[in-house]
Amino acid sequence: MRAILRGVLVSLGAAAVAVGGIPTIASAQSGENSLSASNPADGATLGTSPALMTFTFTQPVGANEPFTVAVGCGVPAQPQSTGIPLLGDDDVTFTVEVLSPFPKGACTITWLLRDELDQPIATDLIAFSVAADTPTASGDSTAVTIPVASSASTVSVGDDVAAVGSKGGAVWFGGLISTYSIMVLFGAVFIIGFGWPEGPLYELTQRFTMWVWGFAVLGTYLHTAAVTASLTGSSFTASMSPLSWTSTFTSGVVGAAAVARLLAVVLSGWVSYRPEAVLDDVSRPLALTAPAVAVATLAFGRVAGDVVIIGLLVGILHVMAVAVWLGGAVVVSRAVLHGPGESDLVIAVRSYARLSFPAIVVVVLTGVAETMRLDGGALFTSSHGRVLILKSIAVVFMLFVALKARALVSVRLARAEVMNRRDAARFRRVFGTEAMIGVVVLMFSGWLLSINPPKVSLIPDRTYALVLPLADESSGFSAEVSLDPGQFGLNALEVEVLTTPAPIVDLRLEFDPEVGSYGRGTIQDIPLSNTGIARLAAADGLPFDVTGNWTVTLTAVFETGLSAQVSSPLIIVAEDGTVPTTTTTIVISTSVVPADGSTDTTSTTVDATQATTASVVPVD
Repeated sequence: MRAILRGVLVSLGAAAVAVGGIPTIASAQSGENSLSASNPADGATLGTSPALMTFTFTQPVGANEPFTVAVGCGVPAQPQSTGIPLLGDDDVTFTVEVLSPFPKGACTITWLLRDELDQPIATDLIAFSVAADTPTASGDSTAVTIPVASSASTVSVGDDVAAVGSKGGAVWFGGLISTYSIMVLFGAVFIIGFGWPEGPLYELTQRFTMWVWGFAVLGTYLHTAAVTASLTGSSFTASMSPLSWTSTFTSGVVGAAAVARLLAVVLSGWVSYRPEAVLDDVSRPLALTAPAVAVATLAFGRVAGDVVIIGLLVGILHVMAVAVWLGGAVVVSRAVLHGPGESDLVIAVRSYARLSFPAIVVVVLTGVAETMRLDGGALFTSSHGRVLILKSIAVVFMLFVALKARALVSVRLARAEVMNRRDAARFRRVFGTEAMIGVVVLMFSGWLLSINPPKVSLIPDRTYALVLPLADESSGFSAEVSLDPGQFGLNALEVEVLTTPAPIVDLRLEFDPEVGSYGRGTIQDIPLSNTGIARLAAADGLPFDVTGNWTVTLTAVFETGLSAQVSSPLIIVAEDGTVPTTTTTIVISTSVVPADGSTDTTSTTVDATQATTASVVPVD
């Protein structure tokens, strides 16, 4: 009986379905479904290629109804790369990913919806155009890390930039040996030439100058290799080959000075082997020139700061005077006063005391001048200034010993005819102490070369097409946002915080295109916590995917809990420099947000076209 009843119910159910008595699941009917909306729309003009295409139908699309899309661009039309259409949860919207950006120009979309029997339900064409090529950006995210360079306006330990990284130790060590040996070699030639003509008669003198020259060659060779490794990025071992120094010589002043110094040291070997050459009127200029050039190249270790030419001349005077003072002290203590002797030793010590005193005065004056030029009043607030203070303390000790030594010379050797053993030992200790303190001073000098002075900016000068001042007078926050070239595509970016009421805990820059322009905005975090400059190079630049009116907004959150937000309009032009004809007036708003969340806003109207008054500068 149950089997008969089940059969009757099944028959009745089938009949009901046949006559539509029981509703079925809704599905598109052949020839009845149609497209209600699409992006891109038919006849639309897009700034750049879309990342996604969407197609919305009037009726739900069945799971067994295939939908296909084909895109062609250009004349003749070239097929474009797109993804597989995906049906959304609403059963009416398909999403198609654009795998490769559409090129600039006219494009056509051909779409087709079919039923389960592969018969067309609906099909049509969508014509649109792309105004400009899509700029290439790294990755899918618009957020980019901006490298930070130190600002000359704010100096702290974190603002100082160490030179040459892991190879800085080799540069410092090679430079120390090179500098000390070169100065001693020049001091020996100077003392022999102007105060100790009997020096070459001693075999000890030649041995001394040859040993000093050997150390000078070794130290300068190591220093040149280390500088090459730092400038070229190659390994220290590979940089020891002289064949790699061609690029060092042409890479800048520091590299050229290093190579020139090594060449001058090598040429000084002649006068080191024959120190008597400095006494001959014919050979004296050549004998003095090579060691003097080697010493002068030491002034090119840092060519930067204000009035560079004057600073370079002051630096040359400084190192030449140091060579006479320090180099002469080493020569007197290690060669002249090696033991007791005749009157020529007395004359040599007197001559050194007389000649070195003006050199000491020059060292002090030029050192003060360089301190004012490179450090100004930031001696206690910068790493460079603090190390300079340590060096100055060592110089004061050296100066104290030097003055005591010269006073002792004037007392003990005023009427002396010979250098007795007791005086030789006493003066050897005094001048030896002076020379040892000089080594400490040179160590600090090498350290200073690895630290950036507060008045020397590491940021290379460059010109920007757009410079937008952003200031909020009520909070005391002000900044400048600069772009170059200010055109469609990738742009170099610079953000400079000029004043801030408190340390910044979050700084964010936002660029928003005009509504309806099909452009995509960018949000960029700026890694600045105080006044300073952050830059983004053009190669990794900020992307602008449409031309026309944009708005830039800079938001700063301070350590106090307050925040400031400043906005400004700008116009992004096309690659050919053309500017949109519209001159929309955009509102600039500034606001300070207290900790309680209330907002005090002041608005000013500014013509957006004012942002394009600067000339467009091509990106290098």
